[in-house]
Amino acid sequence: MSARILIVDDEEIVVKSCLRILADTDYDVDVARGGLEALKKIDDTPYDVLVVDIMMPQIGGLEVLKHVKHTRPDSEVIICTGLSQTETALRARELDAFGYLPKPFEPDEILQLIAQALARRRRREEPPAL
Repeated sequence: MSARILIVDDEEIVVKSCLRILADTDYDVDVARGGLEALKKIDDTPYDVLVVDIMMPQIGGLEVLKHVKHTRPDSEVIICTGLSQTETALRARELDAFGYLPKPFEPDEILQLIAQALARRRRREEPPAL
């Protein structure tokens, strides 16, 4: 079964860029163009990895992260932002974000972070060794 990825960003150029980068993967990619839409999708669908912009109108990325960790604790969240704020990155880590992706990013950066997040999720799902 393909890994389910949710891209959450209110900037159309970022959404299109992510879709283009992920087009040649086996991932099942979905998009939410804001935090409110993301919350609805998260409640309806279990995603393996979410790539979430931190600055969005109405509901920001940290609120989406909190919701994911409360309702879908096995999902991994990568916070993505154009802001270079150490405090925001630390807050995201405190909320158990898997990683922090600064904008603009290279295709290899997002692909590598998603692969690492999926590997972490798989390790958590494995039964403990005897």
